[in-house]
Amino acid sequence: MAEALRVNGLRELTRAFGALSKELSDEVRDELLHAVEPVKERAEQLALSRIRNMPQSPDWADMRTGVSKARGVVFMVPAHRSRGKPSQKRRKFANLLLDRAMEPALAENTEEIIRGVERTLDHLAGEHGF
Repeated sequence: MAEALRVNGLRELTRAFGALSKELSDEVRDELLHAVEPVKERAEQLALSRIRNMPQSPDWADMRTGVSKARGVVFMVPAHRSRGKPSQKRRKFANLLLDRAMEPALAENTEEIIRGVERTLDHLAGEHGF
C-alpha cells in the first residue's frame, strides 16, 4: 500500500484561499509544490540507484508533482508514460518505483515536508494577515 503524509483540512484550506483570490490560491499551490520538491528529487535519485537497468534509460526516473485543489492532495507520479503495446510493458515497474524510490523518498523527507508546510502556512498568514 502506498504511503501518504496527510494534512488534515488541506482541501478546505485551499478552497478558502481560492475563494479569497486567484493569486492567493496560486501562491498556496506553488508553496506546496516547493515543500515536496525534496521528495521528488530523492525519488529520482533512488530510482536510478535501486532499480536495475534504470541508468540506461534515466528519463524513466523523472517524477512530476502536482496539486489537486478539488481533492486537497499534493501528488507525485512518474513523468513519463508507456506508449507501447500492453504485452511489451514492464508490468512490475509501477511497484518497483513505489517500493524502491517513491515511498522511501517520502519516509526520508517526512519531517522536512512537515516543516515546509508549516513555513508555507506561517508565510501566508504573515504576508496576508491571517
